[in-house]
Amino acid sequence: MTITAAPPGEAATSAVDFLLSFARYAHDAGYPSADLEERVLALAARLGLEGAEISATPTMIELSLGSLAQQRSFTLRVRPTDVELDAIARLDDLVQDVLDGRADAYAAVERLATIKAQPLEQPLFVRLTAYAVAGAAVTPILGGGWRDLIGGGLVGLLVGAIALTAPRGARAEPMVAPLAAVAASFAAASLPHLGLKTVPDVVTLAALVTLLPGMALTIGVRELATEHLQSGVANTAKALVQLLGLVFGVGVGRSIATSWFGAPEQVVPTTGFSGTHVLAALAAGIAFTITLRAQPRAAPVMCSATVLAVLANAAGKAVFGAAAGVFVAALAIGVAGGLLGALVRRSPLVFIVPGVLILVPGSAGFNSLLKLLTGQTVSGVDAGFNTLVTAISIAYGLMVATVILPRRLTHLDGRRGGG
Repeated sequence: MTITAAPPGEAATSAVDFLLSFARYAHDAGYPSADLEERVLALAARLGLEGAEISATPTMIELSLGSLAQQRSFTLRVRPTDVELDAIARLDDLVQDVLDGRADAYAAVERLATIKAQPLEQPLFVRLTAYAVAGAAVTPILGGGWRDLIGGGLVGLLVGAIALTAPRGARAEPMVAPLAAVAASFAAASLPHLGLKTVPDVVTLAALVTLLPGMALTIGVRELATEHLQSGVANTAKALVQLLGLVFGVGVGRSIATSWFGAPEQVVPTTGFSGTHVLAALAAGIAFTITLRAQPRAAPVMCSATVLAVLANAAGKAVFGAAAGVFVAALAIGVAGGLLGALVRRSPLVFIVPGVLILVPGSAGFNSLLKLLTGQTVSGVDAGFNTLVTAISIAYGLMVATVILPRRLTHLDGRRGGG
């Protein structure tokens, strides 16, 4: 890609302002580091900003512009955020318009301000319902029965109420997940004593699935494998800290429930594949459309991703075994997402994120830490190793998908697709 000389005067200032604002807001929307860096470099080249270099991590963005003799450097302090698929889709539209020459720097600044000022609004009851549906939908995949499905929906509703109404901020936000885990664990343990014969562990895990950092763990491992070391370490550490917070909360909730009601009956769920898993994946895709803040029109795509993930995982396990099955599912998700992204000229994340989430890579880590917390050391270490294998399998599946697909489909420039 050839970089031309920077435009003079106000045009150059406007281009720099847009690039910095885009980098910050794109990070807040939840782009992985590699995707964010690719877009910023492509925009810089199109806007004629010479010598652009960028390093993006979950907590810092460093951007340099100009030749070495006249280089200017900018540092943006940022915080880790959740994925907002609607914002990503709108930002991708803006990126393609700039790359195709339909928007200059001035217009891009105005459109970026509009995107920031008009985020996707979702009624509170809709978002609460999505948490309940997600909790109910995941229970069959975890081996639960119809009673667990009801319990997962009820406890998922409770988790959503805590997650959506808790105060947000640098000091309060880290406590949301542990608090939700305390409530979920205690409520799940209480249901059998209220007449609903559920499996508390299944209900707890299903209700907390929207808070499990499976995607962050997968991205972290993927970035470590591709030598984005700072981002990889940061994302992996973030995922592990969130897992520890959830396990702490579950341990506290379980301790309270045990002291009040006695130890729950231990039931081993059956997790074999069945047709209900497909229906569960469809319901989960609808719920993820809302919890990941995507437009309703993205629901068919996200449901397709969750169904493909479940079917590919089941087929892969049957033919190649558990670890290879996860790799096959991630490969299928990556290829389908890449093809879809090339077709609609948008980020494949709208397909990849829900597909990865339904594989629930965080759940294995959650179980391993929970077993360690309850004294099941040997099985906990074994499950923890399986978590690492699962995360690596998903990461490499997604990476192999980008190698299989032609570069013109995965490379971001102004010539891909229609004009």
